[in-house]
Amino acid sequence: MKSIIRFSMKNTVALCLMVVILIGGGIYSVMNMNIEKYPSVDIPYLSVFVAYPGASPEQAMKEIGEPIEKEVMNIDGVKNVYTDGTPWGAWITAEYEMSIDMDEGEALMRQAVDKVKLPEGAEEPEFFRQTPDNPVIYLAGVYGTGNAQELQTFVKNEVVPALEGIDGVDKVETSGLEDKKVYVRLKPEQLTEYGLTVDHVKQIIMANNLSIPTGNLTMNDEILPVRVNKELTSLDSVKNIRILLPKPKLPTNPGEIPVTSVKLGDIAEVVFDRKEKNYTRMNGKEAVTFGLVPESGANIVAIVKEAKEKLEDLELPKGYKIETLLDQSTTIKESVYAMLREAILGAVMAVIVTLLFLRNVRSTIIAIISIPLSIFTSFLVLHFFLGYTLNIMTLSGIAVAVGRVVDDSIVVIENIFRRIRAAKERNDELVEQSTREVASAITSSTITTVAVFLPMAFVPGIIGRFFAPLAWTIVTSLLFSLLVAITVVPLFARIFLLKLETKEHRESILQHFYRKVLNWALAHRWLTLAVAFALLVSSVAFIAPQLGTTFLPTETSRSYRIHVTMEQGTSVEKTNKIATDIESILLTQEEIEQISTSVGEGSAKISFSVKKSIEDVDSLIKEIREELAEVNGAKDITMNGVGDMTGGASSQLQFIVNGPNIKKIEEASEQMVDALKDVEGLANIKTTLEGEKPEIKINLDDEKLAEHHLLPATVAQSLRSYIAGDVVTKMVIDDTTTELLVSIKLDDVASLEALGEQTVTNMLGQPVALKEVGTLERVKSRVTVNHLNGKDFVSLQATIIESNTGEISKKADEALNKLDLPSGVSWYKEGASAAMEEGFRNMSIAIAVSILLVYMVMVIAFGEGKAPFVILFAIPFSVIGALLGLWVVQEPIGMPAMIGLLMLNGIVVTNAIVLIDRVKQNEKVGMEKHHALLEAGVVRLRPILMTAIATVGALIPMAFSNHAGLVSQSLAVVVIGGLTTSTLLTLIIVPVLYSLLHSAKKKSEIGLERTVKY
Repeated sequence: MKSIIRFSMKNTVALCLMVVILIGGGIYSVMNMNIEKYPSVDIPYLSVFVAYPGASPEQAMKEIGEPIEKEVMNIDGVKNVYTDGTPWGAWITAEYEMSIDMDEGEALMRQAVDKVKLPEGAEEPEFFRQTPDNPVIYLAGVYGTGNAQELQTFVKNEVVPALEGIDGVDKVETSGLEDKKVYVRLKPEQLTEYGLTVDHVKQIIMANNLSIPTGNLTMNDEILPVRVNKELTSLDSVKNIRILLPKPKLPTNPGEIPVTSVKLGDIAEVVFDRKEKNYTRMNGKEAVTFGLVPESGANIVAIVKEAKEKLEDLELPKGYKIETLLDQSTTIKESVYAMLREAILGAVMAVIVTLLFLRNVRSTIIAIISIPLSIFTSFLVLHFFLGYTLNIMTLSGIAVAVGRVVDDSIVVIENIFRRIRAAKERNDELVEQSTREVASAITSSTITTVAVFLPMAFVPGIIGRFFAPLAWTIVTSLLFSLLVAITVVPLFARIFLLKLETKEHRESILQHFYRKVLNWALAHRWLTLAVAFALLVSSVAFIAPQLGTTFLPTETSRSYRIHVTMEQGTSVEKTNKIATDIESILLTQEEIEQISTSVGEGSAKISFSVKKSIEDVDSLIKEIREELAEVNGAKDITMNGVGDMTGGASSQLQFIVNGPNIKKIEEASEQMVDALKDVEGLANIKTTLEGEKPEIKINLDDEKLAEHHLLPATVAQSLRSYIAGDVVTKMVIDDTTTELLVSIKLDDVASLEALGEQTVTNMLGQPVALKEVGTLERVKSRVTVNHLNGKDFVSLQATIIESNTGEISKKADEALNKLDLPSGVSWYKEGASAAMEEGFRNMSIAIAVSILLVYMVMVIAFGEGKAPFVILFAIPFSVIGALLGLWVVQEPIGMPAMIGLLMLNGIVVTNAIVLIDRVKQNEKVGMEKHHALLEAGVVRLRPILMTAIATVGALIPMAFSNHAGLVSQSLAVVVIGGLTTSTLLTLIIVPVLYSLLHSAKKKSEIGLERTVKY
């Protein structure tokens, strides 16, 4: 340490050059760091979806889900496998250990899926990385009163390509675009009348849509290519296709001509339409919406900025306009810039506090130079070595560190300033000696604070990765602040302070008062400790129970999404009616700015944003919830915030219900839902059970199949193509290439008997009716089939709509524990509620580990165990002010508060170290214990108060900010309250306890007359 201090003082130019380089590098890093609201965290979930048109959920599970499930469960690093069989196909989701690299995990999952032989009719597997609830960062829409077809063409050909070309955009999601196709729906009665099969009609259509080169022909010395062309270019050209009849229809009346062919339009309905009817509206008007989904780690702010510029350059169709529905870049910039503003205000407060105590401009400037130097150097490390972005976590770390990075410099400059003012001979040696006097103390205190935050950087799970940037930001800032304090500060002190006016040291009024109080406390040690313990116990006993717990504080979102779920089989028109009713509720609210609606079969989504001028958003949302409760006709209506951490997933309760069979699981789930409905503070209670829906089951007979020369697969494939339709060819309509599908016109199949009359072609090319090879029956089947690790399960979810999530979660547990569930059925928590409990558990472990590390560091620094124990004894008293602060602002105990308590460990210990270090110095020169404690307390009073008040001052802007983010406000309140009480008690309790644990030392040879210099 001595050599570092001496080197810095003798190499002025080199050190100043290094300062300029570090600050310049830090500024460059800040200018080039990506901006995002929260740190990018890889969610360890990977899904694969295999579409299986026409299959039942049970069939999708048996033929696709279970085979893939078995392979995926064998992958190393997979914790759980969730499998869902649905009417559309099978979803298989793997949950990986956090230690697994997701790129490697995806490669292994692809290999596992490749081993499975998929059934005929199954489509290619699609792989998905799990993203937050709303991966769309920018959502806009085009609406108006112009030509609808022109709008479709504009969005499809102009908007989407322009947005897809932006660097960092993964995909553009659209709603309202008409993906039209040509549908040829054959009429069963006409097919029977003319003796035609579906396969024969398909072949005729393909034969009428061709363009075949036949070679070259020489005419008049010119070589000309010859092409046979018969292309379908309109619906009429499709309808007019002539189909030759295999058996000409003979005339029934004299004079009639035998029918040898028939037009396709006579035996089929030919339409150019969407497969599924849906509705998209903005503010009640028909619209097309488009949203940007970014690539992982992309610069969201830059993407949205470029998207807006490109949209402004486009020429809109007449009568239409573009409106923004969701812009997360604005939220990100507001949050990040607000945090930046709080950090700057905090730095200003720290400067003011330092100036008020030192009352010397030069000393203040030297002390506060550690702020920009430590912070900008930290940005250099965060950007180039850790790859972090500018987000709420990194900036919260900066805002928290601002008040702390000046502490070491304050202790050094205060000691130098005091020694220079009192000294008659002033030289470099005096500055070096003054720095060395406190170097061990500030080194120990800084390393202990680093030891406090390091465990948080290694907390496992998603929570740990989310908070790691906060921890590393504080750690790097503190380490650089220590380096600045022992290099830059003494150098500048040598340059600017050696010519200070000599002034005899006198105790201030505050120091004189403190000496009296401490002297009384040392004379009444047990009474002093009893009063302190009484304050601690009363705060824990009376204040803590009133606070409640939560995971993360609730953010006020301005964007919300309403999700409407209908009963199975509900028509799009009926769903649209419910969506229109909800739109009417929203359109009457003047506080709402934009509304967008997307309606599909069985569900609808209505998104809306609240005007920025509205402050009481919670009351508005409560009113809307009450009105939504009166909407009838829907199975379920839920509403959650969009684009924040607390409006959606983090306020969800999720329970996994297992059992010996699905019947018992369903019975238990129904009991649990009824119990949770009685828990106040819960809403949107639902399960993954979606009941049953009717279906038609065709049971094939082996003997009849053999008799008619048919295979089961042939029947199934033929029937799937009849119902779902097969793409036969492609054609061009309105300058757009589209698919042509052939199917059966199901409107004409009004009964099981009519379906049984439909024919399939056997191996001999003969038509065979379905009723000839099997029986048809109407049955009921599950809408979805769910597996967890190969076994049936049900997931139950509920939304906590109050801030005290911990208390609500506890009440839910109590309600469920009272139930008498069927034998063999069990349940456990998953999702955000489980993450909250795990987060609290891991943070508690981190706090315990940090205290242990702090103790180890101090034992090494002091060379004994008693003094570090005395210092640790000051930590619990910070809880008094922390709980009182939370009670005053009515904030529950959450993760930010836990981090605040963790931070208090370091700050409280730092102040105590500075005090005890001086006591040790006094004892080394022979001071009697009582005198050593009084002298150390009075001398260290000013630096301790300066560091504490500077830290408090730096956090005050954050504590009173409305934009401080989900982490910052309660953290700031905890630190301010805890530091206030702990500092006052540290100055009293630590000396008292030290006095009790350390027996009086004998006078040294030097004697009491020798004193430590001021």
